[in-house]
Amino acid sequence: MQALIVGGDRVESIKRQVIAQGYNHVEHWSGRKKGFLNRSLSSRTRLIVLVCDYINHSLALKLKNKAQRQGIPVVYSRHCVHELRDKLSNRQEIDDACCCCYSF
Repeated sequence: MQALIVGGDRVESIKRQVIAQGYNHVEHWSGRKKGFLNRSLSSRTRLIVLVCDYINHSLALKLKNKAQRQGIPVVYSRHCVHELRDKLSNRQEIDDACCCCYSF
């Protein structure tokens, strides 16, 4: 499975947390350049983590809309590994309990 982290410059701790949740490939977009607005999501992407402290509103909105159209869950987090770990584990519990989509 592949995950995408958007935002932040040094995201190694966030990458480790996402990998610990079972994602074997993690891509990172810093989101600092305008070109990121036009990037397309990989067909293998199964999760998007938006680091809200480091991206602008238009990029967050565009990615949210792309994710909704493709059925990809989005996790919104600050640059805090503990918060991200809690959100990822809660999402996994809900996915195990039912088959409906869950949005944070």
